[in-house]
Amino acid sequence: MEMKTVPGVEFAAPLWLNKNRKAFLESRRIELLEKIEECGSISKAAKAAGMSYKGAWDAVNSMNNLADKPLTVNMAGGRSGGGTFLTDEGRALVQMFRMVESEHSRALLNIGKNAADYERTLSLMRRISMRISAKNVFYGVVHNIRIENLLGEVCLELKSGHRITSVITAESVESLGLLVGEDAYAVIKASSVMISTADDRMRISAGNQLCGRVVSIRTDAVMGEVIIDIGGGDTVAATITAGGAQDLGLGEGDEACAIIDASNVIIGIE
Repeated sequence: MEMKTVPGVEFAAPLWLNKNRKAFLESRRIELLEKIEECGSISKAAKAAGMSYKGAWDAVNSMNNLADKPLTVNMAGGRSGGGTFLTDEGRALVQMFRMVESEHSRALLNIGKNAADYERTLSLMRRISMRISAKNVFYGVVHNIRIENLLGEVCLELKSGHRITSVITAESVESLGLLVGEDAYAVIKASSVMISTADDRMRISAGNQLCGRVVSIRTDAVMGEVIIDIGGGDTVAATITAGGAQDLGLGEGDEACAIIDASNVIIGIE
């Protein structure tokens, strides 16, 4: 299957190794160690790595202080001229870091190849974290759009298979850029939802009747809340009077329908 990528999205992250909660190793320090091994001198390694001598010296001291064993060794002058070289511990550490860095890069590359899935995950996170006052927010796909004069009728298909129709202005349809097949949201205040029992479905002008099973009923002295599971992970919450909830005689597990006028359905997009 061909992998899709998100245009302009690149995945990159520097690799750091910490020890005792302090920065121990990262690519720039590893490069310095490699240059020390190559040049045999901190001053020459610093120049080759584009660092100041003091910065290189401080970095080497910090690494040696945090390491279990010295990573470098200073050799006095003589036939070889002396200098600074890596110990076996230092060489092993460089090799280990480069191996981990390679695996790290490979993992980021795989994420990049599946960037479309990553983008869907981010989209889901944005939906979950959305904070609005309306109790009912449904994610769906635009199933149909019908424009007549100044008004537009937009129908969304939800995960449950139910469809919700909204009547908004034709100008709003255009400004939102709504298209059939595109993602959108239906937002409905709980106070705009009426409830009927499954045996008492009414022939009414309201464009939406979402039927399912009652999963929760809560009431106080004045008001009540009824939540209906309509399938597919979607639930509808309705705020009604405590007296109205009692008159319906509904209990958890009973079949019921949420009735919503199309003019009370707000359409939104990301």
